[in-house]
Amino acid sequence: MAQAQATPARATRAQATRPRNASRRAELVGVASRLFRERGYHGVGMRAIAEAADIQAASLYHHFASKEELLLESIYVVDRDLVVDQLPILEGEGTYRERLERLVRGHVGHIGANRDAWWVAGRELRALSREKLDEVQVYRRRYQHALGDFLAAGTEAGEFACDDPRLSALAVLDMINGPNEWWEPDGRLAIDELAARYAALALRLVGGDAPPRQARKRRSSAR
Repeated sequence: MAQAQATPARATRAQATRPRNASRRAELVGVASRLFRERGYHGVGMRAIAEAADIQAASLYHHFASKEELLLESIYVVDRDLVVDQLPILEGEGTYRERLERLVRGHVGHIGANRDAWWVAGRELRALSREKLDEVQVYRRRYQHALGDFLAAGTEAGEFACDDPRLSALAVLDMINGPNEWWEPDGRLAIDELAARYAALALRLVGGDAPPRQARKRRSSAR
């Protein structure tokens, strides 16, 4: 009988531990991302990451089996999280233009909130094994293709004017990834204002700044 009572208690403790472990892993990934940005992936060892996180190296290995796993998780802060957090916007409520605006704002805001991880994702991909690199590319292609499909649907609905939605998706992504290269928190524009301006630019790029009927006329006259 005592055994049967202990099982739910153990399950409850395990459930309580999982969020703490996830939070701790996220903290460690943040520390690793910062060090990778400051010193480069090959200039940092697991011991240095553990010291910066104020834990023993053995404790770090309890959470991550290798430095490459930490690198992969740093990159996933960008590529996996964008797919999980941003793509649902494209299938959500609102007009196509409203949804694109929300996507761009969220994307640029994500850069501002995760600058170290974005730096790592942009510059340390080559340090991944081929297998891990392929995993990252799956997320990148999914994001790109979903945006292309969305722009195609928005064009059919008359809200955008994309002659080549796939190319337009690449152009939008190239633009909204740009702040990763130059934006600084103490610069001229706060990240929210920058995100709003980029949203307006993205709408203009895909012909979403014109009334729906006018967008349809512009598309047909260009043929």
